[in-house]
Formats: sequence, C-alpha cells, structure tokens
Amino acid sequence: MAALVGLAVAAAGVALLLLGFSVAVGVVSLVIGRLPTDEELLTSPWAFLGTNLLLAALVPLAWLAVWAGHGVRPRWLSSVRGGLRWRWLLLSGVLPAAVVLLGVGGLGLLGVLAGEQPFGSGDQRTLATTALLLAVVLLTTPLQAAGEEYFFRGWMSQAAGAWFRAPAVGAVVAALVSAALFGLAHGDQDPWLYADRFLFGLTASYLVWRTGGLETAIAFHAVNNVVIFVPTIVAGGLGDALETTSASPFLVLTDVVGFVVIAVGTAWLARRRGLVRLTVPPRVESSLGAVTRPGSGR
Repeated sequence: MAALVGLAVAAAGVALLLLGFSVAVGVVSLVIGRLPTDEELLTSPWAFLGTNLLLAALVPLAWLAVWAGHGVRPRWLSSVRGGLRWRWLLLSGVLPAAVVLLGVGGLGLLGVLAGEQPFGSGDQRTLATTALLLAVVLLTTPLQAAGEEYFFRGWMSQAAGAWFRAPAVGAVVAALVSAALFGLAHGDQDPWLYADRFLFGLTASYLVWRTGGLETAIAFHAVNNVVIFVPTIVAGGLGDALETTSASPFLVLTDVVGFVVIAVGTAWLARRRGLVRLTVPPRVESSLGAVTRPGSGR
C-alpha cells in the first residue's frame, strides 16, 4: 500500500511538471506571436534550459514520493550516509569521464576517417547562441542527470523493491523495472537504441547497488551527457542528436564495453576505499524489501 501512495505522488508530480512546461510553451507562443517550431523546442538555449530544469525538478519529486510512500526521510535516498558523499561523487566520476571521452572521441575519429560529419549536420548558429548552449549544458546538465537518477534509480527502485521480501529479488526486479521505464521515457527509438538505454540503466542500477548511493550513477550520467552534447553543439548537430531514433549494433557494443569497464572499475575503487554500502535508515515505517533491511545493498 505504501508503494502505491508513493506512485500516486510521483505520477501527480510528473503530470504537474508536464503541465507547467506546456503552460510555458503557451506563454512563449503568445510572446512571439506563433507556435515555436520543433527545432526551437529542442535546440534553442531557453528550451534546452527549460527541459533540463524540468528534469532537475525530479529530485524534489523523488524526495517527496519516497517520504510520502515509504516514510523514509529524503536524505536517505542519496546514500547510506544520509546525504550525498561529495568527495566520492567527484572521485568516482573520473573513470566514467575517461571512458566516455575515449568512446566518443574514438567514434568521432572513425566518422572523420569514413568521410562523415561525426557529430551532426553542421547547422549554422551564431557564436553567441553556441556559447549560450554550451553554458546551459555545462551548468544544468548535471542537474538534469541528477533528476533522472533520483527518480529512476532512487524512488522507482525503492517502489519496485518494496513488493518483495527477498532483498536479492527486490534488487534485481528494481533494476529491470527502472531500466525498462528509463529507456521508454526517451521516446521513439528502434530496438538497438532502446537496448543501449536499457543497458545504461542497468549499469547505473549496479553502480547504485555496489556503492550504496546515487553518486556514481549521477556522475556517470552527467559526464556521459556533457561529453556527448559539447562536441555536438560545437559541430551544429544538436537537433540531429536529440531527434535520433536509431542506433547501430556497433554503437551498442562499444557502449557495452564502456559500461563493463565503468562497472568493474568502480567496484574495484569502492572495495579499495572500503566504501560503506549497507545500512538501515532510522524510523522506517514500511517494508522496503531490498532497499532498507540489513544486507540490502543500499
């Protein structure tokens, strides 16, 4: 029953956020005297900023949902320490950054050698617009990544795991459910692109389970998006990137190799530092399955 209360809060919150975004689009339409084009809604600095802030708002929504649905204070959603471990967040983000940089750089080089435009079609933008987009990406994409991780790997994993008494079963089901819905939330896509996003979600869930918090998953998500968006914006291919609906098997295989390296490397680093990953938050009023009982992994 508790999980259903949290689900209702999360669903209502998402609906309100989408309604707010629609109202904002309506206000912009009145100001400019027309409906914004699809490209403007995707790639203008203000639309990109609005989308990132909309997704960042999932952080307080996840806090509210886990508090209302499970009686857990919001700070326990971040980690077993009852808050974000900032040093670990920064340290554990180094490996994902290196892996993503190597992967994106390697794919870009292959595109150049093949005579392709590796990061998009080269749409013409003013220098000011490009600079503004880059500033938005660098300043707000980490917030967007945090919003998605708090919602999918934080609250949603709690909600799914709450239905199972066995911690291992709850953890596996939570990872599968959150990864599946995370992939679907990205819209129209072919099976290969969906598989890539699904596997990204599974990797993030493993990082949360292995480290006892959301920090590494947030860092992984943030550096992945920043490293992809920055060269794409510079090359003028942001619209193409955001409207992508397909992926090649080679791209998925490349990403999977990177995911494995990040997962194994993070596990080694966490073990080497003796990272605490098990705890039971105080004053828990509901059974959270794999989430809050001893040996749960979170």
